[in-house]
Amino acid sequence: MSKYKNMSNFESMLFSDLLKMKMINLAMSKTFNKFDAEDLVQQTYLKALERQDQFKGDNIDPWVITILKNLFIDSTRKKKEDLLGDKTPEITSSDESSSVLLERDRDKCLKGLSDIERDIIALKQTNSYDEIAIDLDIKSGTLRQVFSRAKEKFMKCMGFLND
Repeated sequence: MSKYKNMSNFESMLFSDLLKMKMINLAMSKTFNKFDAEDLVQQTYLKALERQDQFKGDNIDPWVITILKNLFIDSTRKKKEDLLGDKTPEITSSDESSSVLLERDRDKCLKGLSDIERDIIALKQTNSYDEIAIDLDIKSGTLRQVFSRAKEKFMKCMGFLND
């Protein structure tokens, strides 16, 4: 007996583990902050539930991802603060751990990518090219090309590749 037996088809698609992972990865690529990312995912769930009557189709992922992106854009406008701006604290101590430095460098390099490049890199962590192409509504060949270039830019920024 499933603990979700009273869930509608819409709710079971919305609360799937795979969609949740996509949303978390995408939210992290936009906010660079776990707390803000979790808040954005929560807001996305609420908005999707409020507007479930507007969902038409069999694949909920692109619809929910669009909601998440729009909520992020709306929140940046309302705060009048660019959440992608430099919020990285300055290094003030010589005993900073390498993981903190690596996170700082990663965030700086991700900020150097375009929105679509960050979205693709975030979604590629858990999805195939075909799934991402559907979710972002772009052609698979274009997606692969953008991903390859974004990955190269990121790796150069991190110092893993030479120019």
